[in-house]
Amino acid sequence: MISADKCLGFRKGLDQMKKSIGRLVLAAISLAMILLFVTSVLAVDVSKGQFYTEQEYQKLSKKDRQAYCDALAQEAARQKQLLATANTNLSNERASIDQLNAKMKQVDAELTPLQAQVSDLQKQIDELNALPKEWTVKQGENLSKISGYTEIYSDAKKWPRIYRANRDKIKDPNLIYVGWVLNIPRGLPTMHTVVAGEWLARISGYWEIYNDWRQWPRIYEANKDKIKDPNLIMPGWELAIPR
Repeated sequence: MISADKCLGFRKGLDQMKKSIGRLVLAAISLAMILLFVTSVLAVDVSKGQFYTEQEYQKLSKKDRQAYCDALAQEAARQKQLLATANTNLSNERASIDQLNAKMKQVDAELTPLQAQVSDLQKQIDELNALPKEWTVKQGENLSKISGYTEIYSDAKKWPRIYRANRDKIKDPNLIYVGWVLNIPRGLPTMHTVVAGEWLARISGYWEIYNDWRQWPRIYEANKDKIKDPNLIMPGWELAIPR
């Protein structure tokens, strides 16, 4: 026979086993509900364009249908807000484009006369480039006559520049020979080679330099590395002519 104490011990053991089994059952049920909830919530994501088919929707519980409808409503509200933001951005961009168009019209209005000026300057440049850079002396010509030709300088008084550019040939500016090919300098020089008998004021007075002897200090200031005394310059020096 089993004693009363052992019987009581069996009962207590059974009670504990029942309690443990009950806890396990509750845990399993809770786990199943959690899994069901997670599966229901994550089945579709309307924010990513995922939706239930009609058949899938009909299989949903009332609670899941409500949750699905709420998600659709939230997504619709979100899309509406995105559309409003996009429309605002579009309006701002259109305003910016309108401002740029207005500025472009203003620039075009300013550019048109400038283009005409550029075209005119280009024409003048082309005409200058077409002018002769050399001249072959003909019978009866002298430096003054050559300088006065329209295609040369159109000014007989500017003959000294031809003389200065051809000192290797011309020893006496009153004597040139038929057949000589003379250099015809163009533009304004940025360098000048000193020759005997020149000083800064004289160089400054040449029409192709400054045409004003009083501007000689400009040459002096630009050549202080060579010129220590402005009253003393040496033949052969290459002087910079600032512009």
